[in-house]
Amino acid sequence: MIYAAILAGGKGTRMGGDLPKQFLEINGVPIVVRTVRAFLHCGIVDSTALCVPRDYIEYTRDVLNRFPDTADRIGVIEGGAERTDSLERACRFFDRPGKTSPDDIIITHDCVRPFVSPEMILASVEAARRYGGATAAVPSVDTICFSSDGKIIESVPDRSKLYSVQTPQTFLFRDFTEILYSLTSEEKRRVTDASAVFRMRGRTVALSDGSPSNIKITHPSDIPLAEKLSEAF
Repeated sequence: MIYAAILAGGKGTRMGGDLPKQFLEINGVPIVVRTVRAFLHCGIVDSTALCVPRDYIEYTRDVLNRFPDTADRIGVIEGGAERTDSLERACRFFDRPGKTSPDDIIITHDCVRPFVSPEMILASVEAARRYGGATAAVPSVDTICFSSDGKIIESVPDRSKLYSVQTPQTFLFRDFTEILYSLTSEEKRRVTDASAVFRMRGRTVALSDGSPSNIKITHPSDIPLAEKLSEAF
């Protein structure tokens, strides 16, 4: 089985306004619908869960029901206060006694990356099967500097060895949940993405092909770019 956990638990305050950013529309289609479609239509995912804020569970269902290809095809569940809380709730949604096997895979993805392609999803799954864990990533095109005080450059890492991490991030399900369920409260606070869960116990996380078009919609300035990208999706 291949499970997909789409994380949409945030309120998106950096976008301004009252509506969480995952519900904003890109050329008439809500971001959440675009992202859900990517996993429902990729052809390899058996079960999908969407983690959303408690106050938006019914709203999310209403949004998905406006589109026949997403209506009643996904589990809408309450997300948590932190990313690890949402990850754990999604995993427990899938993790039913006697229903999982060592070969099962879980894909985790940020809802506000609506331009993930089937090729990226497949590449992530293939890498996870080989290495145990994988994250989509793209080579860094910018020079990155390190500054501990935000004023003076202290070092400049070799750009040829730097990558920008994206999602999907994909793992062998049982290995991932064994680690996730074992984390202490302090360890959970240090988790910035799903791959950090695996790396926290020394597990390998491979790089799979991401894409510059796999943008994370975070700020109002991202909307015009997303509208342009949507013309190709």
